[in-house]
Amino acid sequence: MKLSEKIRILRKARGLSQEQFGYALSEATDGVSRQTVSDWENGKFEPKLDNIRDIAKVLDVSFDVLLDETIDLNDPETLKKVLHDVPLDAKKNINTMTSYDIRQYKLGKKDYIKLAINITILATFVIFIILLAVGISLSIVPMFIVSAVIGAISFIATPTAIMRIRLFVRDYKKPYGTAFGEINNTHMIIHAQQTASNVICIPLVKIKDIRLGENAAKRHGNLVVLLDGREKPITLLNVAFPQDAIDFYQKLLQKNDDPDPIQIL
Repeated sequence: MKLSEKIRILRKARGLSQEQFGYALSEATDGVSRQTVSDWENGKFEPKLDNIRDIAKVLDVSFDVLLDETIDLNDPETLKKVLHDVPLDAKKNINTMTSYDIRQYKLGKKDYIKLAINITILATFVIFIILLAVGISLSIVPMFIVSAVIGAISFIATPTAIMRIRLFVRDYKKPYGTAFGEINNTHMIIHAQQTASNVICIPLVKIKDIRLGENAAKRHGNLVVLLDGREKPITLLNVAFPQDAIDFYQKLLQKNDDPDPIQIL
């Protein structure tokens, strides 16, 4: 993929206009105008090596991402990984020997409404079978008619309803959605969902406490992260099994307090 396309895609993903991008670059490189950025993105000419280094810094991506033509940012998963990558400076201080993924809870109200609809379809089909059996045994013609109407409505939809109920049961057993953060030996890392400009690396020593949010349940709820030097807490919304994240954090604190931790399993 060409450098010009990468600059355009990454600039938009970071939510920067050409003018804002040029201004951000001007802090490190003299006189980068909106027109210059436009010329880069249109492929009229390529930025110099020093410019590329500054572009990588402003867009918060590695140098290789811009120069490696095999990296295709049109692929959503590749773009997401590039955008959500932790800055190199922060990686030097992060220890991920032990980590816990913070994931969103997969199921919502719509999923339960769909479950109720599919159960109703399945129940309707069962009623059809019962009415048909009764009608046959008692030779009741109206019963045949009623069962035929019910059967015609539910017969086609029943296999799909059964499949969707099974999928719901599968998701209910493992309701882990997208991972948007982690807790590891040294940091809590939180990724923004839309763009990566808000990747936050919080050292554990800066965290005063992690608590359950109001009305949090066992399977899902908010996590409230209290920080030293910050009056307003950070709230992580709709976390799957939030108490598990708190338990992991507490175990890490106990382990870090022990200068020579030995665990016998």
